[in-house]
Amino acid sequence: MSTYSIKDLENLTGIQAHTIRIWEQRYNLLSPERTPTNIRKYSDKDLRKLLSVSLLNNNGIKISKIAKLSDSDITSAVLQLSEDKDSKIESQIENLKLIMVEMNEAKFEKLFSHLVLQMGFEETIMKVFVPFFKRLNFLWQTNSVSVAQINFISSLYKQKMYVSIDGLAPSYKVDSKTIILFLPKTELLDYGLLFFNYMAKKRGLQTVYLGASFPSEEFADIIEKNPNSCLVSETTLAKIDLTDYFTKVLAVCNDTHQLMLTGNQTNTIKVTDPRLTIFSEFTEFQSFLDQL
Repeated sequence: MSTYSIKDLENLTGIQAHTIRIWEQRYNLLSPERTPTNIRKYSDKDLRKLLSVSLLNNNGIKISKIAKLSDSDITSAVLQLSEDKDSKIESQIENLKLIMVEMNEAKFEKLFSHLVLQMGFEETIMKVFVPFFKRLNFLWQTNSVSVAQINFISSLYKQKMYVSIDGLAPSYKVDSKTIILFLPKTELLDYGLLFFNYMAKKRGLQTVYLGASFPSEEFADIIEKNPNSCLVSETTLAKIDLTDYFTKVLAVCNDTHQLMLTGNQTNTIKVTDPRLTIFSEFTEFQSFLDQL
């Protein structure tokens, strides 16, 4: 069983530690164990409950009312909220957190099907999963989630991406650019890259998916085989000199190549090259693909 500090709960739920303490004292909402030095220690059950409480509270239910509900009533209210077609996007993101902590595949399948039916596959990924994984990166960096929890939710997401990519009709545009997708060396989180691959293929563009942690030394051969191409990459947690890496990548490209780059580490890249375009929103990449 995992244990969490009050700071972990704050990071995972968005509820300030001060508020958590007040809810414990006023409503007896949680009863954490304490270390010999009187530091609060929370369980998986505590975290699941607080995530559910946060979800309900953010949707207008007063904490005084939530505190009177049994654990089963809280669970039922969360399930009902997840099935509400008018439920806010933020609520669905919080629901994903809860599913990740519970490691509940059945709930994931139900939520995913509901979202795709309501918004479509591409909108579901852009509006729910992209912001969810951005938050997950932060939680990972602050050690607020376990490797097991991350692997659980990411594997379910990847399964959906692989099935959706395989389900696309193989109809390619004539003489269009090939999209080369890769992550820089030491970068392993390919959630966004898989979605870029789906977006390109859906628009009839051929892709070369090189995946995570691709060495810059290998690009000369890739470029030689794909002279009419565009490079797409994302950098979030890479542990290398990214300026040096992407300078080497562009050095083997010709004048017609473009490098589309996104991720929260792009502000560390000091490359001045007209072939490099940095984008922050997935809709920007969507528009770029639609013009090819």
